[in-house]
Amino acid sequence: MSAADILITNARVLTMDPARPKAEALAIAGNRIIRVGSKEEVAGLKAGHTRVIDAGMKTVMPGIIESHVHLFGGSVELDTLMLNGLSGFEAIAQAVADYRRTRPGEAVLLATGIAHEAMGEPITRQILDRMVADIPFIIGCFDHHTMWANTKALEAAGIMKGRDLPVGNEIVLDHNGIATGELREPAAYMLAQALTPTGGREWLGMTTGESPVPPATAAQRALDMNYFKQGIAHAASLGITSMHNMDGNWYQLELLQALLDKGELNARVEIPFHHKNTFENARVDEAAEMRAKYGRHRPGGDMLHCDRVKIFIDGVLETYTALMLEGYPDQRDNMGAPLFSASDFNDIIRRADGHGLQVATHAIGDGAVRRTLDAYEAAIRANGRRDSRHRIEHIEMIDPADIPRLKELGVIASLQPIAGVGVPGNPPEPILSRVGQQKLPYAYAWQTLRETGAVIAFSSDWPVAPLSPFLGMQAAMTAVPMCEGCEPQAQSLMDTLHAFTAAGAYTEFMEHAKGTLKDGYLADVVVLDADMEQTAKDEVVNVRPQVTICDGRVTFEG
Repeated sequence: MSAADILITNARVLTMDPARPKAEALAIAGNRIIRVGSKEEVAGLKAGHTRVIDAGMKTVMPGIIESHVHLFGGSVELDTLMLNGLSGFEAIAQAVADYRRTRPGEAVLLATGIAHEAMGEPITRQILDRMVADIPFIIGCFDHHTMWANTKALEAAGIMKGRDLPVGNEIVLDHNGIATGELREPAAYMLAQALTPTGGREWLGMTTGESPVPPATAAQRALDMNYFKQGIAHAASLGITSMHNMDGNWYQLELLQALLDKGELNARVEIPFHHKNTFENARVDEAAEMRAKYGRHRPGGDMLHCDRVKIFIDGVLETYTALMLEGYPDQRDNMGAPLFSASDFNDIIRRADGHGLQVATHAIGDGAVRRTLDAYEAAIRANGRRDSRHRIEHIEMIDPADIPRLKELGVIASLQPIAGVGVPGNPPEPILSRVGQQKLPYAYAWQTLRETGAVIAFSSDWPVAPLSPFLGMQAAMTAVPMCEGCEPQAQSLMDTLHAFTAAGAYTEFMEHAKGTLKDGYLADVVVLDADMEQTAKDEVVNVRPQVTICDGRVTFEG
């Protein structure tokens, strides 16, 4: 056996391997784990060149797999004003003023992370004008389904009197036909995003699924590659070694491939083909072309690959765009609106499944979850049963009749505990009003789904929420019941860690190679500064990586 390049010892290793759940040390040679075992078993692999990392009796675990992120957008937003958690006009205005002083000469001011109710009243261009009136100023909602623009931004974008947009997108107008400042969904807010330094390129994979038109210049590509590097470095600092991106286009794949070719891709990234409701159904066949060029089968495919289709079937609860089986409790005549007809959606899923592609569907409302499960089941009838591992992203609501169907159909529940309403710090409204008392037992039902035997993968949906998996872990373990009589949905430590590691690898068809610390597996490892088994649930958010290793390379050291 080869001598180790890296040896981690004096550790409390949580392997996620049922055959050997705990160990004391591990050794890495090249990009593979060559031994997991006792200190004595591993010590013999030390050589003169071996780097020894003393874990100080703290937790060592598989590199964290972030199963739902928007890497490009999140990376760019690291360089913008973050308003998460702020409320009240004065506090937000002060944060904007302080930020602006650090950006003298900025032509456009961009902030993000605000909640709909943060001002205590509807956000309008007039309110934003009171903060910034002389240059375009745009604030994005934390959920990335709504943005608000001041008068200068609306004028510069040429949308003060609105514009015809695809269904589900809206420039909100007042009774005089003048824009209020609220821009709902991508076709509306991308008109304002075009004013920013990137021109909104970071969101094209989400909003249009297309690459930049005209093509990005060399300078723009260099800028965007640098944003990717910054975002990946941020992820590495949080112990993340793999990310499943939830928006995609050829442009993102090209940029990440260029980083891979230069040896500068410091995390494994999976990019999907994003099928938009503006596409013809047959356009989903293009996903097979992406896989042919960027599939896992090629050299470097374990670092960057495309084997999946991402699709939205509905919106979000906050804006009444999540698809419901019944009308919203506070808007009984409104059930939300699907982004595809049932027949078109079924056809798209059937086509993707027929190519052997995995599908990940954004489904928030119980109606959206039902329609997605129906489509996956129809694909089985059309194409035959296979190990498809189709995914549903979010599942914020589910009808009791659909709960066992995930296990029955082999569908993975890709969930974001950081978004749960039972999570300390998350405001109960407007979600409680959208869900309604009757359906609360089936909202954010993580443990209920787990107990059916369905595979559960956890993630953040960054930048909708902070990227920190430790914040997500704490949220998962400390969630309180949604209502009196509601079943507890809080997760155990080991189930939580599994959902951020081994389950993420399974979700990606990579359980044979990562997500577990096991001899011969890829060397994706994180050394923490705490013993997770001895850390109080409400202190997990304070845990930090000491060392992150991806593909046998140290990508972060604290």
